[in-house]
Amino acid sequence: MLELLEEMVNIHGVTGYETPVREFVESKLPKGVKKNVDNMGDLVVTIGKGKGGIIFAAHMDELGMVVAGIRDDGFVRIKSLGGIDPRIMPGRILRILTTKGEVRGVVGIKPPHLMPDRTEMNKVIQFEDMHLDVGADSGDEARKMGVEILDPVTFHKTFEIINDKYVAARALDDRAGCTILLMAIKRLAKKKLKKKVHFAFTVQEERGLRGAQLVGHQFEADYAFAVDTASSGRVPSSEPAMGPAVVGGGPALRAIDNRHISDPAFVREVKTVAERAGIPVQVIFTGGGTDAAAIEVQGPKSLPIAFPARYTHSPVEMVAIKDLEDILALVVALVEEYAA
Repeated sequence: MLELLEEMVNIHGVTGYETPVREFVESKLPKGVKKNVDNMGDLVVTIGKGKGGIIFAAHMDELGMVVAGIRDDGFVRIKSLGGIDPRIMPGRILRILTTKGEVRGVVGIKPPHLMPDRTEMNKVIQFEDMHLDVGADSGDEARKMGVEILDPVTFHKTFEIINDKYVAARALDDRAGCTILLMAIKRLAKKKLKKKVHFAFTVQEERGLRGAQLVGHQFEADYAFAVDTASSGRVPSSEPAMGPAVVGGGPALRAIDNRHISDPAFVREVKTVAERAGIPVQVIFTGGGTDAAAIEVQGPKSLPIAFPARYTHSPVEMVAIKDLEDILALVVALVEEYAA
């Protein structure tokens, strides 16, 4: 799982620019599985037969940026796509995906030596005031390097295993979910099922669950599950009451978030399925929203299944390896419960 996850994390896939991620997933699918790519770019892999069934969704897109402007002096302006906290930006290395290949640059920051007023160090630099230094001495040189307006921009990423129990990386939200779905497909592809199971790799979740809306329209299902994150507040800088999910405590059933309230009876039902399979789960509330909210309005009972994460939407999102393994086991158990 970790080798596949590391590959998935390192792919360019800013929201709205998910094609490289989709192509990677398609290259790893078992031969002969039924798949569909819609006009927005969602990839849906279907196994089983019959009517109704289940949708599992995980989003391919990650938070990122696009090139917003190229200055005459060669510095590049950027615009955020999704909820990036500007506090994490100064001093970062960014990767621009151009038609000529990848161009790297650094987000510059004024050093204290050039500040007449040192209180400037306490201010958060906003995106419109940032510049990306790609090493070009003019706008023409930057363009010759391949940089163009609207080129997608991602963070330079590392993939770290911490204490043999945790993984820390950028874009675990939601490449970890995509990895879980891909592994579930490999486990279940040859299984005879009485109902269809759709594994949806969605686009533009970070811009309003847009891909999942289309998936919900296209595919009939009785149940829908989004495999995504839940922010954990159990760190020194936060209040646990703001995010009760425990990293390492097992899959988190997101009963309530900002976009979705699951049927309490259905939450208990899924919890029972997990307990019968020996999978520890935690029932939580959290902020944000997942693809389940977009799919639910088309009719299926729905519930997000989350891996608790520390430092969500940062370059060092941190999750427990055991939680990912348990969610994979829970996905398989739910297929056996509702589609076998």
